[in-house]
Amino acid sequence: MERRFFASEKEQVAAARGWVADVLGAGHPLLDDCVLLISETFTNAVVHGAGEKVEVCVGAGPDRVNVEVVDGGGGALPHFVDDPCGVGGRGLPILRALADEWGFGVLEDGRLRVWFRLTG
Repeated sequence: MERRFFASEKEQVAAARGWVADVLGAGHPLLDDCVLLISETFTNAVVHGAGEKVEVCVGAGPDRVNVEVVDGGGGALPHFVDDPCGVGGRGLPILRALADEWGFGVLEDGRLRVWFRLTG
C-alpha cells in the first residue's frame, strides 16, 4: 500500500488527486472514479476534520483499488445532508453511488479514517 501525507489545506486537494493518479497509472480502468472519490473524501477531511495533515493510502491491483483518507478527527462524523439546493453535501452521495464498499471509523487516537473500495 502506498502512503503519503498532505497538508490539511484545500489547496492540497489537487496534489492528492495527482498523487493518486500517479500511483494508479494512466491506464488503470478505475482511475477516473478513484480520482473523483479522493477529491471528495480529501475535501471532507480538510473541511470537517482537525489536524495539520491528511494521510492518504492507496492499494491497487489491475481490477481493484482500496483507498483510506485519515484526518486528525475532532470534527463531525460523516453524515448525509439532504439539501438539494445547498452549496455542499454531495460528497457522501457520490461516494455511495460510485464505491463498491465504503465506510468510516474513529481510530484509537481519535483520528477519523474514511475508506472506499472500487472494483472493475
